[in-house]
Amino acid sequence: MSTLTDTIAGRTVLVLVLGLGSILFLAQYLYQAASERELMQSNANRIAERLLVLAETITAVKPESRDDTAHGLSGGPLELHWSETPLATAGGRLDAAAETLRGYLLERAPALKQHGLIFGTMNAAPSSNRDTGHTTLISLGLEDGSWLNVTLARVQPTQVTSPSFLVSLLVGALGVVALAILLSTWLTRPLNRLANEARTLFLAGDKSPPVAETGTREVRTVAAAINEMQRRINLLISDRTQMLAAISHDLRTPLTRLRLRANSIGNAALKSSIDRDLDEMEGMIDAALGFLKEGSDVEPVEPVDLSTILQTITDDARDAGQSVTASVPRTLVVKGRHLALKRALANLIGNAVSHGGSAEVSAQANDTEITIEISDHGPGISPAELEAVFEPFRRLDDARSRDTGGYGLGLTVARSIARNHGGDVVLANRAHGGLRATLRLPT
Repeated sequence: MSTLTDTIAGRTVLVLVLGLGSILFLAQYLYQAASERELMQSNANRIAERLLVLAETITAVKPESRDDTAHGLSGGPLELHWSETPLATAGGRLDAAAETLRGYLLERAPALKQHGLIFGTMNAAPSSNRDTGHTTLISLGLEDGSWLNVTLARVQPTQVTSPSFLVSLLVGALGVVALAILLSTWLTRPLNRLANEARTLFLAGDKSPPVAETGTREVRTVAAAINEMQRRINLLISDRTQMLAAISHDLRTPLTRLRLRANSIGNAALKSSIDRDLDEMEGMIDAALGFLKEGSDVEPVEPVDLSTILQTITDDARDAGQSVTASVPRTLVVKGRHLALKRALANLIGNAVSHGGSAEVSAQANDTEITIEISDHGPGISPAELEAVFEPFRRLDDARSRDTGGYGLGLTVARSIARNHGGDVVLANRAHGGLRATLRLPT
């Protein structure tokens, strides 16, 4: 049920099937019930008129010939017998058809109230093999005190489970389902196209074409809003790029002057200390500028094989004497920026090696996304800090120090790259110790 209610198409199908299906069932049932009721009233009226005519006919015949005449007039649902005493015994529950017939007889021949009109069960019926459970026995009193006894087959009430009713309902239900599927497809096709275009919109940067403003008015409105948002974001990125170029120039100039002045210091220990501080400041500025430039790259979006990237990073790490293993499929292809994705994966693997001593890489793919897990055997991170470590320049005292290198931007850059590609990076502590970084990217 949750799968149906999670999408517009599912909700449309569910509402139409339940709503129209219920209406169709109720309308079909009421129509059949009304048809049965009208047919029953029509039959009762016709039978009542026929019985009154038969009663007059039997009355006009001599008593010794009345029973033979009654037998000769039998036919259809009526079986007639003449007798001196009534064969029917009042009592038992009469069905709706019998009650209707009784009302019609009394309405057309009020004298029957005096002569006698008995609806009931068999008392002393003539020889007959009929099942009396499906018949109604009627005794009509004649003017001379004798009785015309009529065995009438009962009219069956409306049957909801009748084959014709079920076939009609099934055909209607199939029509509703087909209509629901066609309607949901027609409604959701523009939304799916819009989602696919919006998903790849930011990967191409300011060179991406605008989202097509087609479909219903609501979809066109959303597409126009996305295009306007993209235009403003591109403008902000352009302004930020120009600002970064100015900051890079303005910050490097005083650093260069400080380095030149440090060279004139005669105290070697002091000069070495100042040079280390200047190197650290310059490294922090480079790292910060590199992080801020992330997302403004002009690298083209193209199919990228993540398996090849992971194998390359793993081989380089092993050559450097690091403990890194990888178990990945032969190919893991996504659309993205090759260098950016390689940087994100290198940051995650390097973080595992630096703070966990080793890295175990695994990957898997399904129809919608690729999942890459990088695990280590380090001390892990406090659950309260699992999100905080993604903040720029955030360093944990028990897991990170300047002795390990870096400025607290590795995880930040990795998540930024993943989200720019429509994915994400999350951290979780392993059950038996260590940390697991999970990178997810849409296929």
